[in-house]
Amino acid sequence: MPITIYPLDCGKLEILDLDADEYGNFIALLSNMEVWWNGGRLALPHQFRYGCIRELDAERFLIIGEQIGASDTGHIFDYTGRKLLTFDAGEYIADVLVQANQIVISYFDQAAGERSPTGEGIAVFNFMGQQVFGFRSNQQDFILECYCLCKLGKDSILAYIYTDFPLLELRLTDYRLSRQPTPSDFEGAHALTFDRGNVVFYSSYKDKTSFFWWNRKDQVQRFGHFELAARIRGIGAGKFLTYDSNSFSIIDAMEMMRQEHLQQPTNF
Repeated sequence: MPITIYPLDCGKLEILDLDADEYGNFIALLSNMEVWWNGGRLALPHQFRYGCIRELDAERFLIIGEQIGASDTGHIFDYTGRKLLTFDAGEYIADVLVQANQIVISYFDQAAGERSPTGEGIAVFNFMGQQVFGFRSNQQDFILECYCLCKLGKDSILAYIYTDFPLLELRLTDYRLSRQPTPSDFEGAHALTFDRGNVVFYSSYKDKTSFFWWNRKDQVQRFGHFELAARIRGIGAGKFLTYDSNSFSIIDAMEMMRQEHLQQPTNF
């Protein structure tokens, strides 16, 4: 099946934010400030007005958000609930990735022109909360808004940015950055994932429910139909993650494209 649903027994609680890999391993922040993961639960002794949660490693996790009584927006905890450190992760945060032992944060258009790190467009931090890269600071240029991010391999990320919608590739070992023009077929897409040298985008300004496969050269294929009722983002291997108040789903876009191809009539 191209879509696998993982229900969480939340009761009256709701998922505020959730991250998962393609195998269903997850970490979630719930509305009562509990952190849930596969086989574990933890009540945080802190309150957040909003929060984005990501696993750093087997000992630590990250919450990016506004904590009541604190000015910094980056918070690293261990799995006993002890806060290890806080750092300035900026404001108007669009998405967060953990890749190659670094934290990659993108920002909405409200952040443009603000001080660093908020105004960087894309900023990278180490696990000590120190900013090690900023797009605006290093490129003498700015990103008005980052529409979506995804991991690429083991040490890079892809970003699809506004206004001209190039595809950025940032290598996190040396912060080498490349920029590639993209076709207009999926202009305005707000999620992307990577698979075997190809990129799959979801949605566009003109088509809100389709996926778009692109070989990063001269071929684009539109396929699938998915009515989005929640947030969606790419997690690699041709897959996307989405969640609602009490479950999350892994969408295998490449399997969806394969099944659609098999259902097409053959003309003799």
